[in-house]
Amino acid sequence: MTSRILQESADLLLTQFNDPLINDNFIGADGFSTGNPQLATTTLAQTHTLTSVAIVIQDPVVSSTAIAQEHDLTALGFITGNPVANQAALTQDHGLTASGVVTGSPVVSDATMTEDESFSIPSVVTGTPEVNSTAISQSYSLVTDGILTGRPDVEDATDPNTLFEQVEQKMLGGWPKRIYEHTDLAIARGFTKGHKALYKFGYNPDINGDEETVWAQGGNFPYPTSAVTMFVSSTSANDANGGTGANSILIQGLDENYDEIEETVFLNGQTQVATQLAYLRVYRAFVTLAGTGGTAGGIIYVGSSGATGGVPNTTVYANLSFGNQTQIAAYTVPAGYTLYLDDINFTAALSQASKLVTCVFVSRDFGSNVFRSRFINVLQSNQLITKFEYPQPFYEKTDLECRVSSNTINNAVAASFQGVLIKNTT
Repeated sequence: MTSRILQESADLLLTQFNDPLINDNFIGADGFSTGNPQLATTTLAQTHTLTSVAIVIQDPVVSSTAIAQEHDLTALGFITGNPVANQAALTQDHGLTASGVVTGSPVVSDATMTEDESFSIPSVVTGTPEVNSTAISQSYSLVTDGILTGRPDVEDATDPNTLFEQVEQKMLGGWPKRIYEHTDLAIARGFTKGHKALYKFGYNPDINGDEETVWAQGGNFPYPTSAVTMFVSSTSANDANGGTGANSILIQGLDENYDEIEETVFLNGQTQVATQLAYLRVYRAFVTLAGTGGTAGGIIYVGSSGATGGVPNTTVYANLSFGNQTQIAAYTVPAGYTLYLDDINFTAALSQASKLVTCVFVSRDFGSNVFRSRFINVLQSNQLITKFEYPQPFYEKTDLECRVSSNTINNAVAASFQGVLIKNTT
């Protein structure tokens, strides 16, 4: 034989000549030492179950062949050289927990950001808004229950009397028309521009010694220091809009600039009704409309705010106690006019001899606080009419009054004065 074979099992072995070879010998050895084995081209299948503390082998030389080895290795550790890995895709899955992360300044590419925010705040304060030029169109629809205007003053209307004066001046050689050539009737009819007739009258039913203004309320006539709202009421509930008594009155007076004003007030019985205008003076008021009774049912008052039973608690500026009309023998010349007084009239009725009434016409210039006598006379039981040959002038904003006193009590006195108001030219 040219080879030695170690066989552990009893399987049949063949020689190179295909002769069976039977070997019943069992050889045991602590180790094997071989030279370099040489293997022909063949297919080897080896199954090893190795348990060893250490295996030392020489460098094996393997011809081109396919070797399949299955090893079950148990080792305390492996030591390898530096591994070399080809390009590969690595996937790492890390779970990191950190108390804080600090990064550099992030760089964000251009992006479109949309914020949907809902704010609720009690108030917003902004600066001054700037509005570019724009067209604003406003449409109003106004509805009013009534429109109250003052007395219109027409300055530029052509007066027929003026045309007549121009023609007359040419016919008479240019002589100016004198004041007395404005006839009383022409003035009364309103044909003379800038001229107005004035007639004031008053009545005081109870003169008791001391000097009083001739007016229905008695005592001294009051003058507000500034324009005030008036309040109208009556002692009768029938004096109301729609009632059987007085329904409305017209109040005439002056405003804070001493210009003439007037307004209609609808009554509400004993409840006061405020005027729409403010008055510096009230010199006249009268009933303009009444119910089925045809007259006022009680005494109508124009006074300050606050009343009891229709009677003002503080100040009475006028009352309508006789003939649906105020009885005030007092007047204030409007701004822009001069009053030329023609005559003064006092009437008294005293039943006892040697009982007299002293009659005085007084005036107070604008800016003064003093009334001075402009006419005085004594009257018993008759009428005193004084006409001026030359009309007496009283200038704008001058207060005028008829006053009386007596040496007895319970005397009724009436007074009046009249003239023409002429508009100032300068």
